[in-house]
Amino acid sequence: MRIALFNLSPLLSSDGPRLIASLLKRAGHKVNSIYLARAEPLLYSTDELVLLDAILSKSDLVMIGVYSTHAARAAQVTDFIHKNYPGLKVIWGGPHCISAPELSIRHADGVCFSEADESIIELVKRMEEGKDYLSTPNMAFNIKGNIVLNNVLPPFSDLDNLPYCDYDFADQFLLDKNIIPMNKEIFKERIALYPYNIPTLYVLASRGCPNNCSYCNNCRYTAIFNHNPIRIQDNNRIIDELEHTLERLNFVEMIGFGDDDFFVRSYEKLEDFAEKYKRRIGVPYGIAISANSFNKKKMEILLNSGLRIIQMGVQSGSERVLKEVFHRNIKASKTRWAVQQIVPYHSTHALDLLLDFIIDNPYETRDDIIQTQNYIRELPFSVKLNIFFLSYFPGTPIYERAISDGIIELFTYESFRRYGRSELKYQKNYETVLVLFTIYLRNKYKRYLTRVFLSILGSRFIRVIANILPHSFYASIGNLILFKGIRKNKN
Repeated sequence: MRIALFNLSPLLSSDGPRLIASLLKRAGHKVNSIYLARAEPLLYSTDELVLLDAILSKSDLVMIGVYSTHAARAAQVTDFIHKNYPGLKVIWGGPHCISAPELSIRHADGVCFSEADESIIELVKRMEEGKDYLSTPNMAFNIKGNIVLNNVLPPFSDLDNLPYCDYDFADQFLLDKNIIPMNKEIFKERIALYPYNIPTLYVLASRGCPNNCSYCNNCRYTAIFNHNPIRIQDNNRIIDELEHTLERLNFVEMIGFGDDDFFVRSYEKLEDFAEKYKRRIGVPYGIAISANSFNKKKMEILLNSGLRIIQMGVQSGSERVLKEVFHRNIKASKTRWAVQQIVPYHSTHALDLLLDFIIDNPYETRDDIIQTQNYIRELPFSVKLNIFFLSYFPGTPIYERAISDGIIELFTYESFRRYGRSELKYQKNYETVLVLFTIYLRNKYKRYLTRVFLSILGSRFIRVIANILPHSFYASIGNLILFKGIRKNKN
């Protein structure tokens, strides 16, 4: 079959659709990949979408990889195809469909609501042969208003026999005002990302997460399988694919492993990985870990193989928020301990530490927010920070809670709700602005006196006086700090 495969994520490297494209090609199908990768505006104009005719008019099937952040964009493209290409079916897959299949099926003809490695090939095979495809496992269909949710296959475990992610630019296109054939120059420019702003290739060498946080769609896997099984690719398979990909992308300066927790590997597997990676790849790389899995010996095994940055989630300095709101089994005290263990290696091995925090959370009290400010204020100046605004993704416990509490309304595509936020909405107060100001000052000045000054600003006396000012004032100041200070420095 001739398949048009849409990727809506701004991350051009190692996204799910690249694997799907390779799976489909291995099965003998022709795939054209179209990247709608720009950040803004969210929706495309009709004049832009009509440029897809050269591809869509020759396609037998359309597939779209959907993140909740870009669900409105997926709905727009799907509605455009249904209106202008009657009979051309559109299949959705990806994190949004796994989290909320009942929302996805409102627009798509079919939805893959679990892992697609086996089911998507089976679906296309049945469609091509004219057989009944409406019973395909891991798939949901809307049959004249009736939703059919088929059985779920066991978690896919044969990761080593998957094809390499598809980086064949010959049949890949970027849609942004014009339809542009993908090439190395475009790709290189668009993968220069924070924190180093150098061409960074993201890869996924395992599946599954040991945590079950209330804001993350990993919760959905737990609901489907009763657990979120961790499956790890063999080191030889990882290195073989990296070698193959880097031959094509010889401009890549950094590898980012997207595994939820790289340290779930044993000592033996890490030692084997470090030896092979250093000898055959040699490109600096970064990993994500949790404080619960952190182990100094494991870190030291990787240090001389190219490990340059470790990313770790803190999310909040408040133990109450971590436990009662985020359902994390990782204490703030545990992350502080891990930070203390990692930071000395910045000076001895040029190892960076990147910490994630979530702010603008309506379930935080002002005292909770100050605990986060205290945490950030006391961090060594070498530590890099990622600041996220709490987003409510369908299918997560915190989404259901926010619906129940009237914080957000039930999702409709007509409202085009944005899931990814970049400005204050719920906590327009002094304490939240102080968190942003703390990040700005520590990044800019990196001096001990900065900490003293910020400690005074966080005192209860100053807070009582400061909160006399209206919320609108803090919204303006907070967004000013974000866009003129913090985000400016990240670009």
